[in-house]
Amino acid sequence: MLKGFLLFPGQGSQIVGMAKDAYDAGGHAVALFEEASEILGFDLAERTFFSDPETLARTEYCQPALLVACLALLDTLRECRQFKLTGAAGLSLGEYSALVALEAIDFADAVRLVRRRGQLMEEAGRGRDGGMFSVLGLEAAVVEDVCARVTASGVGLVVPSNYNCPGQVAISGTRAGLEKAGLELKAAGAKRVLPLNVSGAFHSPLMEGARQGLAAALSETAIRTPMAKFINNADAAVLIDPEDIRDSLARQLVSPVKWEQSCRLAAGQGDLLFYEVGPGRVCAGLIKRIVPEAAVVSLGALAEIEALEE
Repeated sequence: MLKGFLLFPGQGSQIVGMAKDAYDAGGHAVALFEEASEILGFDLAERTFFSDPETLARTEYCQPALLVACLALLDTLRECRQFKLTGAAGLSLGEYSALVALEAIDFADAVRLVRRRGQLMEEAGRGRDGGMFSVLGLEAAVVEDVCARVTASGVGLVVPSNYNCPGQVAISGTRAGLEKAGLELKAAGAKRVLPLNVSGAFHSPLMEGARQGLAAALSETAIRTPMAKFINNADAAVLIDPEDIRDSLARQLVSPVKWEQSCRLAAGQGDLLFYEVGPGRVCAGLIKRIVPEAAVVSLGALAEIEALEE
């Protein structure tokens, strides 16, 4: 029997055609895409497998498509191999895949939630001057100090929004705040400061309107105790109580994603074998920098799943 900790990627990892091989093989993957299409009111398989990259990147399509693709690959894994999860975590949007995998949220509810989440994030970013930068080559403490000083100066809000791995932190804020922080971060020794192609200042206080809307949707959603360890983004903590999970998912929109801290926690509790389920290898690349002694296997295609050895 295979055993390990599951990781699920977030928005930005999507690729046209993701999980199509699992879908074409039949099995439960087909049923997942069909159920999601009925909920969403459009053919999700068509959007996922045959869109152009720009269309698929649109939040209204990307978030449900990535959720369903990841869960289709997970179901294919379970159909091919006996698998026991020791726990799960997801990078931002990936938290919803993790919670479905842990049987804490029903699949249909997760589809509805990520669709609503995407709409709210788009609305919160619309008409604002917010954005995100990726900062490479600086310690997190330096990035935090620069953000705090720029915000206190009154130029504009800017905060750390993603602790991805050592030397890689994203920041979110107003354009003025980001530009000022970018200059100061380069002066402090950052190797690169790169603008990200996103529609808002995600995981920052500028998403407060989205947080309120998502909290309302979550209040109407059944959430159960996870069947194994769930490590959340907002606190990098193991959450068991459904109300804590509900609150965490809403807070995630206005809080930094503590991915580095989450992965260190999992490893510190004995999880040193990770399976990344979904397109791309973002989580695998980050794990190798966060916990070099860990083993990580990427499962983004049917052939990779079929090649797994017990």
